[in-house]
Amino acid sequence: MTQGRSRLVGRAAELATLRDALSTALAGAGSVVVVAGEAGIGKTRLVTELLAGVPDGTLVLTGQCADSGSAPVPYAGVDGVLRGIVDAVGRADALAAAGPAADALGVILPGLVDVRPDVDGGRAPDVLTDLLTTLAGERPVLVVLEDLHWSDDVTRSVVARLARSARDTALCVVATYRTDETDRRHPLRSTLAELDRARLVTRVDVPRLGAAEVATLAGSVLDDGRSAALDAAGLADLVERSEGVPFYVEELASCAGREMPSTLRDVMLLRYSQLSASAQEFCRLVSVAGARAAHDVLAAVLGDEALTAAEPAAREAVDALVLVAERDGYRFRHALMREAIDDELLPTERRRLHAAYAEALAVQTATVPRLAEIADHWWRARVPDRALAAAVRGAQAAGYDAATSTAMALGERALELWDMVPDAEAVSGTTHHELLLRVADKQKDATRLSRAVALARQAHAEWPADDPGGRARALGLAAVHTLRTGSPSGLVLLREALETAPDEPAARVPLLRMQARTEMLAGRNEEAVATADAGIEAARAIGDTSTHSSLVNARALARIALGDLDAIDDLEEARRLAGDDWSPLSRYFTNASDTRIKLGRFAEARDIAREGADRARERGAGRVSFAMLEGNVTEALIGLGRWDEANAWYEHATTVVEPSTYAVYLAERWTWLTLWRGGTAAAESMARRHRGVWLRHERLEVQVRSRVRGTLAELALARDDLDDALDLVAPATDPELLHGAYALPVLAVAARALARARGAGRDVDVAPFSAALDAASFWPTYPVWSSVFEAELGHAPWSAVADLGLDDGAPAHLRPYALWRDGQARLDAGDRQAARELLTGAVEAGRDIGAGYVVDHAGSLLDDAGLAARPSDTGPTRRNDAPPSGLGSLTDRERQVLDLVADGLTNGQVAERLFISRKTASVHVSAILRKLGAASRTEAAVLVRTSTPTGPTAK
Repeated sequence: MTQGRSRLVGRAAELATLRDALSTALAGAGSVVVVAGEAGIGKTRLVTELLAGVPDGTLVLTGQCADSGSAPVPYAGVDGVLRGIVDAVGRADALAAAGPAADALGVILPGLVDVRPDVDGGRAPDVLTDLLTTLAGERPVLVVLEDLHWSDDVTRSVVARLARSARDTALCVVATYRTDETDRRHPLRSTLAELDRARLVTRVDVPRLGAAEVATLAGSVLDDGRSAALDAAGLADLVERSEGVPFYVEELASCAGREMPSTLRDVMLLRYSQLSASAQEFCRLVSVAGARAAHDVLAAVLGDEALTAAEPAAREAVDALVLVAERDGYRFRHALMREAIDDELLPTERRRLHAAYAEALAVQTATVPRLAEIADHWWRARVPDRALAAAVRGAQAAGYDAATSTAMALGERALELWDMVPDAEAVSGTTHHELLLRVADKQKDATRLSRAVALARQAHAEWPADDPGGRARALGLAAVHTLRTGSPSGLVLLREALETAPDEPAARVPLLRMQARTEMLAGRNEEAVATADAGIEAARAIGDTSTHSSLVNARALARIALGDLDAIDDLEEARRLAGDDWSPLSRYFTNASDTRIKLGRFAEARDIAREGADRARERGAGRVSFAMLEGNVTEALIGLGRWDEANAWYEHATTVVEPSTYAVYLAERWTWLTLWRGGTAAAESMARRHRGVWLRHERLEVQVRSRVRGTLAELALARDDLDDALDLVAPATDPELLHGAYALPVLAVAARALARARGAGRDVDVAPFSAALDAASFWPTYPVWSSVFEAELGHAPWSAVADLGLDDGAPAHLRPYALWRDGQARLDAGDRQAARELLTGAVEAGRDIGAGYVVDHAGSLLDDAGLAARPSDTGPTRRNDAPPSGLGSLTDRERQVLDLVADGLTNGQVAERLFISRKTASVHVSAILRKLGAASRTEAAVLVRTSTPTGPTAK
């Protein structure tokens, strides 16, 4: 937004921070800077000054978030950025740079590309982020996003993703927001808080001006002929009235020598009040449009002749610095002016103009932003029936395009309007109870789960008694939303839904699927098998192959958990039944890969999950299913010992942790990996932040319980909190809580806690844990975890653990861990030579996979015992050594590319796998060859294979 003509005053430090960030980004170390301050404080003026000094060759892209009055205008912030890209590089090159999923950008900029009917608009933030980072690999890019306090969920997602992706590129992002518009419940607050905690953004707080700075700014506003009018008394009055806010200083200074405005409202209307009647009328017309008034819309509202006749009035407003003329429309010089002038509208004038805008927009292409604006204009025009119809239509379109915040706001608006419209069902094309369920679903997507539960419960209460099937379905959805909050009361609701459902397959099949899945996740596997059998019979009766596949999938997982590994064949049957239906097919890929992880078959798990992720990418599947499959790839990589690659994925994928079960999985695994990579303090901070949510969700899912209990117990041991560790592992002795594959890793941690407690002189009972270990002996990885359990308690040698490899189902970190513990034991026994060999081996093996936790502890033992050949041999010094060379010089993304090249993939295949363009993949490969000094891809592949073991395989 263009500012006034005054000079920038009192912002030297803030401007220096912005220029430093831009300079750093131009050097290849990108950054995100958030400029925060109250309305009128000069955030945009500061950014304008930065833009004036951008070096030639830098691609500058700007976006402006906007508010329709009831909700953010969807895609407003990123629309301008994408348009800027297309203007700069052309449509064809923009789509090529966006890579295989470029059609997801069509939801932001309709007409850019044809969008396939089944493409999920939720992928747009990922695609736009990758497009920007791709461009930043070719030239410096500066992205400016204004007014994040009006941002929608898509824009916030882009900012969060860029914060994690920009660091190795020539990309600088500068975003502004009003601090006085973001209360503690504003969604932007949680986004920024998460990025602040991860130290991914630089914050610039813009303060008010001091008295001397106010005087300087006021002097720059006044010409020589009027500067004398601002005497000492006048200056003191200006300082007091403006309170150091630059916008108010400029407005007040402009009337020096005349009577000062008496109220803040008068200050904001000062320039407007001096315009002619026709110019004021034109400003009021523009204010109704919102953040900006496009020329074509103004023409539709006024008519071409009237708009032409209004040009003198428009020019007067522009010359008076009230409006700013853009290439295709007008906007206000400052949003505060627009808000004040909008308040000047008479009631009848407001209704008339909003109705005119709604009519004008209705004849244009029905994009999600247009539909949202139409709904808001009819609301402000106080035409309830048309506002209701527009809100329902807009909510449906926004839901399809994954514009969650817009769909949620319009849905809530429709509910608010319902009772104002006499024949609401006919007007809206739906019923109130169906609308409640739709809005509940959008609230669920926005993770406002309590509201989702309340709406679904209300839908159930209103559901007609003569439709018992629909009534039961509503209660079932209420149950599912309740379970997502971590409340076990959802189980009661789900049972009630089944009990009240009519005895008809069509009504019972979806509820049986919910029930079977819930029982399976809770570890009640015998019940899950029985429920799934009943559901399969009902699904067959009505030919519902999609639900049939999901039920076979759930039954297979329950049987596998009971030790019936023949049920793996049932997973393949579930895949066959799914056909091309992505919902059950994604469940197959997710659960088949997760099963292999539990079995210790990490390479097989990686391949299955990767195939699923590739399928998801090809068909434009939603963010969640894609991320879950990528997450399983990453978890398999952890087992294989490819920890740098795994950590890079978590840094990219984990933006804002939301209160959902999937977020628990993601955050817990990243916390565990952070701990074992040597970031104990960071892992402790992560766990402390999420512990309450984790423990709430563990009540419903045995896998969450296993993971969370194990990780939290390991952290408790790291800080020597034995009481907490023992409490956390206690459920491992109760087969109703943990059993089989889920009990074994927790029992290994329990043995460590028990041994530490016994060493501290505590009287601990090992027998219940040993019994639980015996009860899990049916699981294929029992030999691995029982070896760890016995070694922790001193009942078996650590060498038995160190000899285990990937072929045994042992995750990669166990070998370096076992070498450390064995070396520690030999040192305690006085065998210094054996201890040195073992501890040195632990350091080397730990470094191979990035297990800084092992490297730190084993290295410390070597140093303390005087056994280290050189101090640099013992600690995790890679980050503090001289500049890295060879493999150590590669960025995380380059290492990912190199691993795929080593697997034999072409540049095109690498691009598809990593969701980048072919050109970017080629740039990465060239950089890798240069850094490694390799003459060819084959030579680079040989280097990575010989230099980086994938995990322990020795016997």
